[in-house]
Amino acid sequence: MKAEIDLNKVRKYTIRVSAKAKHVRLKMSAREGLEVVVPKGFDRKRIPGLLERKKLWLEKAEEKTNWERNFFQAEPPDKAPERVTLRAIGEEWSVDYQLSEAPRVEAVDRKGNRLLIYGDTDNVQAWKDLLKKWLHRKALKHLVPWLKQLADEKNFKINRVLVRAQKTRWASCSRHGTISINQKLIFIPQDLVRYVFVHELCHTIHMNHSAKFWALLGELLPDYKEKSHNLRQVWGLVPAWWY
Repeated sequence: MKAEIDLNKVRKYTIRVSAKAKHVRLKMSAREGLEVVVPKGFDRKRIPGLLERKKLWLEKAEEKTNWERNFFQAEPPDKAPERVTLRAIGEEWSVDYQLSEAPRVEAVDRKGNRLLIYGDTDNVQAWKDLLKKWLHRKALKHLVPWLKQLADEKNFKINRVLVRAQKTRWASCSRHGTISINQKLIFIPQDLVRYVFVHELCHTIHMNHSAKFWALLGELLPDYKEKSHNLRQVWGLVPAWWY
């Protein structure tokens, strides 16, 4: 359920009513614009005042969104990549394409870090899905063991590790000790991947961002503030075709 409103002094936004939402959430992206997610029965007349109180957040989000728009204009998301850089594991891959009449799209790893994608390579969504599956396997092979080893070294207990394709989070931790890591981590530098891992491991002890959480994180990573800042700057390392 959506309705677009032109707010005089703020901006256009879209309202989405969510039966699961307990609180109002704001989401902004280059493609969707500003979306206000509200609980069922929420008084929409309260939204302008809420946006005014979130003015600082909105300004920062708009700045990032403008950067995203420029990024997608420079690198179209439907352009097939010729190279894929996996900074987290120190690998650079060349990608070759072989068009055929086969109805499906397949991939095979070749020597010298060359990936061959063959079949109906004109099908943009097909080769995108294939590349994401390939990245998923890479993350399972390299990132999951890395996180488990780090947990052992730092004496953290985790239940299991999942690899997902979250849109907004680098990782998350459940109350049951399950850590979900985003396959996009494979694109960013190793020191920032390690920061994400340690951050989530601390959540196995403290499920919030309390003073105790930050104190624990500070003990393990004294430069965590710098790492956190740098992490907010690297989303552009994720190639446009992933989106």
